[in-house]
Amino acid sequence: MRRGVEEPHPEPTFFGPLLVARDFELTVSFYRTVLGLPVTGSAPYAKCVSKSSTFSIVEAGWWARVNASDRPPQSEAPLSNTVLAVQVADLDETFERLSVTGTRFLSPPAPREPMGVRNAFLRDPDGRIVMLTGPLLT
Repeated sequence: MRRGVEEPHPEPTFFGPLLVARDFELTVSFYRTVLGLPVTGSAPYAKCVSKSSTFSIVEAGWWARVNASDRPPQSEAPLSNTVLAVQVADLDETFERLSVTGTRFLSPPAPREPMGVRNAFLRDPDGRIVMLTGPLLT
């Protein structure tokens, strides 16, 4: 602080969502292999950087250790209201391809007229809701 003049604080930087995974390899495989997202890294930390978003995956035990927490990792707490949205080029093709490999969906592709898209919902290995989204059919 200069004489009576308060210095501006630097603007915070949003780091992005951090997914705490009970089974790190299974969670990374889900996002990398099942959904086809560009996930890089290895235990205990991986990152997904796509055209418009970034998120990280951390191994639950490591997360608890580095935070000196005696509380259970977030992935063992009740599910939150977080939805991870993944845009795909062809929702019907993605739905069929994943269904054939045993991926269980909460709902099939359906129009969401107010949003101008179609969505299908599933859960990741830790139970978080993943929304696959694609354009409305014309």
